[in-house]
Amino acid sequence: MKSSARNPAVLAHHKQLLKRDAHLRQFGCDLQAGIAFVLKQALPLENPVLEIGTGKGRFLVKLAQHVPDITTVDISPEEQEYARLNARYFRVEDRIKFVLQDAARLPWPDRSFGAVVTMNAMHHIREFEPVLEEMLRVVRPGGKLVLADFSPRGFQNMARAHRAEGKTHLREPHLFRDLQKFLRKRGLAIRLGKGCHEEVLVARFPTA
Repeated sequence: MKSSARNPAVLAHHKQLLKRDAHLRQFGCDLQAGIAFVLKQALPLENPVLEIGTGKGRFLVKLAQHVPDITTVDISPEEQEYARLNARYFRVEDRIKFVLQDAARLPWPDRSFGAVVTMNAMHHIREFEPVLEEMLRVVRPGGKLVLADFSPRGFQNMARAHRAEGKTHLREPHLFRDLQKFLRKRGLAIRLGKGCHEEVLVARFPTA
């Protein structure tokens, strides 16, 4: 496929994504506002950055406008192909490495990344603790862990949007208060934020 953002497949996928975002906004789900809020809480991030859960690449392409070296992992080749097209449209594909991988078994050595981030992906992961352990393992001293997912109202809005389509928005119940307790026991400094129907936990690793 040609790398140009004007490629018909790239333009078609972008149009489809815009249509989906417009549908979600009718139910109070402004994903772009949520992304902007999460980035404000998370930045700055040290290179390289690892993203858990590529999805459609909405967060990824905005992150890549601030961070020049990102690796993103997902278990779905279809989602990653969609995200590649999204990255191509925004001309940030050269900043991103796409890796098909189970996040509970990351292939990188300890302390490989300056930060690990995830947005709106945790609720898709049934057993999150093994994934969280891997995320902790690959962050170097002084780095950041950023966990973001919908707030209770955000989940309500997403459920309404899916019901309007005759679908169900599946959700695994990972609570931020539990994550906060777990990470504080590991010696990380925690900062919490809530806004734009998102909850964000930013954890700073102690320096070596």
